[in-house]
Amino acid sequence: MQMIKPLLIALLLCCTTAAIAQPVTEANASNKAMKYLDEGVQRAMAKYYDKALISFQNAINEEPEFVTAWQYLGDTYRNMKNDSMAVEAYLKTLELDPDRDAILYSKLAESEGNIGMYEEAYEHMVVFLQNPDVKGDLKTKAIKLRKNYEFAKEAVKNPVNFNPYNMGTEINSDFPEYFPSLSVDGKTMVMTRRIDDVISLGPGDSRKIEQEDFYISFLENGTWTPAQNMGAPINTKMNQGAQSISADGRFLFYTSCEDLENGYGSCDLYYSLKIGNIWSNPENCGTIINTADWESQPSVTADGRELFFSSGRPGGKGSYDLWHAKLGEDGYWMEPENLGDVINTPYLEQCPFIHPDGKTLYFASEGHPGMGSADLFYSTRDENGVWSKPINLGYPINTQNREISLSVSSNGTTAYFSSDRDKTLGDLDIYSFELPPAVQAEQVTWVNAIVTDAKTKQPLKASVQLMNIATGEIVASSNSDPKTGEFLIVLPSGNDYGLFVQREGYLFHSENFSLKNVMPDAPYLIKVGLQPINAGEILTLKNIFFETASAEILGVSEPELNKVVELMQKNPNMKIKVNGHTDNVGAEADNLKLSLNRSLSVKNYLIGKGIDASRITYQGYGESKPIDVNTTENGRANNRRTEIEILSI
Repeated sequence: MQMIKPLLIALLLCCTTAAIAQPVTEANASNKAMKYLDEGVQRAMAKYYDKALISFQNAINEEPEFVTAWQYLGDTYRNMKNDSMAVEAYLKTLELDPDRDAILYSKLAESEGNIGMYEEAYEHMVVFLQNPDVKGDLKTKAIKLRKNYEFAKEAVKNPVNFNPYNMGTEINSDFPEYFPSLSVDGKTMVMTRRIDDVISLGPGDSRKIEQEDFYISFLENGTWTPAQNMGAPINTKMNQGAQSISADGRFLFYTSCEDLENGYGSCDLYYSLKIGNIWSNPENCGTIINTADWESQPSVTADGRELFFSSGRPGGKGSYDLWHAKLGEDGYWMEPENLGDVINTPYLEQCPFIHPDGKTLYFASEGHPGMGSADLFYSTRDENGVWSKPINLGYPINTQNREISLSVSSNGTTAYFSSDRDKTLGDLDIYSFELPPAVQAEQVTWVNAIVTDAKTKQPLKASVQLMNIATGEIVASSNSDPKTGEFLIVLPSGNDYGLFVQREGYLFHSENFSLKNVMPDAPYLIKVGLQPINAGEILTLKNIFFETASAEILGVSEPELNKVVELMQKNPNMKIKVNGHTDNVGAEADNLKLSLNRSLSVKNYLIGKGIDASRITYQGYGESKPIDVNTTENGRANNRRTEIEILSI
């Protein structure tokens, strides 16, 4: 008996505990509770979620441990995007009946993940995946979410520095602003703003709608001007959005949807050119770029030769992929290429932004491990065009919310994006912040110039080419604005560049910029005065290079020498004299001889390219005609020069 009594007490306690924890189900719930439950189900099916909540809560008031009512209560809160309350209801459901329904663990995990409870979400998704009945698409989705939660819980423990700055009332308004896009000099910002509009449905019949338009702001004396509607012909009664302004601020690529007259699909890509202060009538990018599907969110490289965009076109990896197209030598876009498995996933990729350095890509993805529904990522491509594995920008840049639409300034450190995470002026506002070092792009600089007639000072339209001196490759080309004569060309770091400015009837102009070892502190601001082709004019060749103390022409000089060949071919009666000059380093007699031999080398090169020898004379002046001081390296470099003197035309 002494042994039986403790066992009996333990058994009674166990039974009592079980009785207390016994959940109420449909089988043993009161009629009144069941009536409320059925009522709630009907209301939920009709999507009257507020009323369904009342019904389920009434059922729980009648039967506090009514497990089915708790489950439906959680589902209803989840449908209403109230994940905090959904988590409470699901936890109560599983407390009452841990083995009730495996899918509850998945629902609970998703709701926890949506409110940043990543540790809990991970654990509950692990439990869900242990169920052998979880298969197919359900398992695939669960594995993806588990990876997200695994990444997120570590990211929260190791946050990146993030201090977003609201750009204020000049940029933001009572309406949502998003998709900020900047010119490379940081002086022009274009954004999409969703405004209220009214459309006419007939006489005396109108309807209020939401309309997307482009707004533009300019940085003047360190302050942004109030953003102004860009107006016609850019903005129309259709929705325009997701734009990309070119590096020089003269081209605008953007998305327009439901254009029945000019479009090919649900959304197409368009472009417009600014001449002076006037934007041209938009042009559809054509059937090479646009399909019967959806093309949107363009981003153009600084050299204007590549266009990145998001599309649902056939041949992709998932719902929407990132694609890019190259500009052919004929000036038309070539067939777009998918960015491949490293970038694209079976899920959504969108909002590409290619930095002016030409190799750093920022984009939004739902497929790579992240914090929530869509995160921002960073990838770079090498000299072979291979993209690196995307890097998540980190927490709290990315959160459980949807982060999209990032652009980065030319310095590679300052980013701009749209967010509603803080108290905003109008739902979505544009913010700026400093990127973490690990995901910064390379700094670039640029040449900003005005081309004029050297005699009349009138602005000129001229062709502009930027050449990689080491390879002879033309890496960018443009035209100066015919109204203002302005052009802007981006100079990526790490190379030496030659710049050529040409116009029919004028001598070409050349410059060179060395960015091999250091970035300049400021962009190059130059004035280009093109000389009309007249006898007596002198053309200084800035991209002619010789071996040290030698008359041997270096191979990198060929592109500029070929420009001289081209000039003489277009002007068959032109006769020239090649003038050689040196600095004052070394003996005067040696410098005179060197300058003479170098000018002879240039003459011989031109003859070798088919120019008749009778059209070319040459002379060396040594150090006798300096154009700069000889006390600095830069001054001496200017004095070491080769000139083409026009004798007759």
